[in-house]
This record gives sequence, C-alpha cells and structure tokens, in this order.
Amino acid sequence: MNPPAVPASQPLSRRTKILFGTGNITSSVPQAVIMFFQLYFLTDIAGLQPSFAAWSIAAGRVWDAVNDPLFGVLSDRIRHPLGRRRILLLTATLPLGVTFALMWLVPDLPQVWAAVYYALVFILFDTSYTAVHVGYNALTPVLSRDYDERSSINGYRMAFALISTLGAIILATLLGDWIPDPRTRFMILGLSLGAASAAPPLIVYAVTADHRSQENQPPLRVREAVQATLKNKPFQHIMGLYLLSWTAASIMAAVLVYYASYYLKVPDQANYFVLAAQAAAIAFIPAVVYLSRTLDKRKAFLIGCGTWTIFLIGLVPLQPDQTGWAYGLAGLSGLGIATVYVVPWAMIPDIIEHDQLQTGRRREGSFYAFISFFQKLGTGAALWLMAQVLHLTGYLNPTEPGVFPTQPQSAVTAIRIFTSLVPALLLLGSMLFAWRYSISRKEHREMLSILGEQ
Repeated sequence: MNPPAVPASQPLSRRTKILFGTGNITSSVPQAVIMFFQLYFLTDIAGLQPSFAAWSIAAGRVWDAVNDPLFGVLSDRIRHPLGRRRILLLTATLPLGVTFALMWLVPDLPQVWAAVYYALVFILFDTSYTAVHVGYNALTPVLSRDYDERSSINGYRMAFALISTLGAIILATLLGDWIPDPRTRFMILGLSLGAASAAPPLIVYAVTADHRSQENQPPLRVREAVQATLKNKPFQHIMGLYLLSWTAASIMAAVLVYYASYYLKVPDQANYFVLAAQAAAIAFIPAVVYLSRTLDKRKAFLIGCGTWTIFLIGLVPLQPDQTGWAYGLAGLSGLGIATVYVVPWAMIPDIIEHDQLQTGRRREGSFYAFISFFQKLGTGAALWLMAQVLHLTGYLNPTEPGVFPTQPQSAVTAIRIFTSLVPALLLLGSMLFAWRYSISRKEHREMLSILGEQ
C-alpha cells in the first residue's frame, strides 16, 4: 500500500497549480488546432478530396486504438528514479513539437500519396503526444487526493487549455491578415505552435520533482490491467459522457469555419466565432468549479451540458443575415464548453482510488490513456464523419486560395445539421451517462478512509 502523494489536509500552493497547469498548453493546443483546422486544411488548403481526407484521418485513429491503451498499461509498469510519469515528459516533448509542425506542410504529391503522408505524420505525432499526454494527466491524482482540490487543479489546467487555445486561434487570425498565401500561413502556424507546445512539459517536470509517481506493488499483467480498467463501472460512465460530449465539441470546432463560410457567408469572421466561444468558456470556468464544489461534479456536468444543448437548438432557425445572434449563441455556449473541458477531467482522478480498492494498485496511466484515446476518438470520428458527409452531399473544393465556391444546397444543409442537431443529440446522450455516475464527494471520502485503514 502506497501512502497518499499529498494529504488532503495540505492544499497545493497557487504557484504549483499555475506551473502545473501550463502543461495543458501542450495537451490542448495541438488537439484544438486539429479540431478546428485539420479537415479544413486537408480539403481547402492541401486540396484533398473529402473522401481522401476522411481516410487519412481514419488511419491515424486506427493507430490510436493500439497506441493509447498500450502506452497507458506500459506507463504503469515503468520503474524509473525520475518517476514513471515524469520520464515520459522528458523524452517525448521534442518529437511532439517537430511532428506537429510537419502536419501543416503541403508536399507536392498526388492525392493518394498526400493522404498517406498526412496519415503517417499524424501517427508519428500522435505517438509522441500520447506519451506526454498520459504522463502529464496521470500526475494529477498524484498531486492531491482531495475531491475539491482536484476540481481546483483541473480548473487551473483547463484555464490554461482554453487560454492557450484562444491564443492559437488569435495567432491563426492574425496570420490570416498578415500572410495572404494560406499554405505559408499554415506552415508558420505549425512551426510556431509546435515550438510553443514543446516547452511546458519541461516546466511540469521541474515543478513535480517532489510528486513522483511510483508503485511498489508488482504490476498487473497487460490483459488483466486492460480488463480491470474497462470493467470499472464509474469509469464506463465517464468514458460514455466524455466520448459523446467531446465528440460534440469536436464537431462544433470543425464545422464552424464551414458554417461561417458557406451558410452565414462571412468567411473572414470564421475565427471570430471561435474566439467568442472560447473567451466565454474561459470566463465561465470559475462558475463550473463553483458548481462542482457547491453541488457535485455530476450535477455541474448536467447543468453545463443542458444549457449548451438549449443554445445549440437555438441555431436551427438562425438565418444567414443574423450574424449578431450567432455571436450571442456562441458566447452563451461558454458554460457548456467550460463544463466539457473541466468536469470530466476532475472526475477521472476519483476513479483512481475506486480502482485501488479493487486491484490494490494505483494505475493512473491506464485510465488516462483510455480517456486520451476516447478524446482523440471523438475528434477523429467527428472529422471522419463530416468529411464523408461533405463528400456524399457534393461539397466543392475551392479551386484557388480565398475563393469560396457556391456549395450545393445539400452540402449547406449538412453543414447546418452538424452545427446544431448532431452535437445537441450527442450532449443529451452524454447527460444520460452523467446521470448514472456514482462517485459523490461523500463516497470519495469514504474510499479514502478505507484506503487509509489498509
């Protein structure tokens, strides 16, 4: 039995929370840029037909199915004097930055080989990203075992996530104003954000020197570890609510540029809708943390996603000349976006103690790896499905930069449905899983009490 990493009676300093929170820049910026721009980049900048773009994205997500669970189980088996999580941060951060930059180049290749290039580069990026992502996230339950302190830690983390995402969108917007050639613009965006993403893991490595995750018990066998993770009932509920809610967020992120360009007919304002939603989400983070502490995490999730669902349905009757209403609904969606960012990640650490009661081991890596997989599966599924639907509805690729063709009505209708009804239905599904989530503040304290007596 290992002692608690940080007793609940010893809250972390604000400095530690802030420095640890910077690690979410590396976790969030690459994923956000992929969510917002990957499909658009492949179809409208690199010139891939939507069907080729869809299968290029799908190939990377097939690798996720192997990569993420494998990294999680293996990271739980690492024994290293620097800590089994911190060593991942130290070794994988540089490859992550380099491979991310390579994703946004446009090689002079035929359609098939260009699709292969983007699939292979994504696989290399995703391998490095998974190592950093799992290592960083698995340190959260090591920092504190307190139910409410974990909400606070994740509040700081997700503030950095949303602020850095906002910064990335601002950079993309400014580059759009400064650099007329879109290929050069995306190349510079990839290089700058790849470099920016490589530094924060080193800060986290330094600030967690006294919070090394070690395990004295022999590790479970790989098959046994995977089965124990997937059979954990509360974790099944988190997987369901997070997969569905993150897929909804991914669809919204990917479709906004198409919605602004081809339905509202304001392509120059596409990034501003994203900025409005992200800025509102940052402003709502304290409210989400307050709801989690005042009520509990389950109720906070239900309230946040419920309000977001209502505002998404409000987009259905919106007309192309009602851009002001579009900005208003984007801002009002901030509570829901902040909820999807903060609450599931605050729930996951509580699963660690639940699992420890069942297995006798702390297996942070396995749980965070599967959550990482479902996060990327949600993004990948959203992009793949959208690309396929655009292909089937006759979407027209731009023939030259800055020229937006008139899309067939079928493609515009599909874009509108993906902006409102599809994410709304996914959020309703996520709320059903949240309704069944069982670990309350009281139950978590009882688990810690039992573990303290062992």
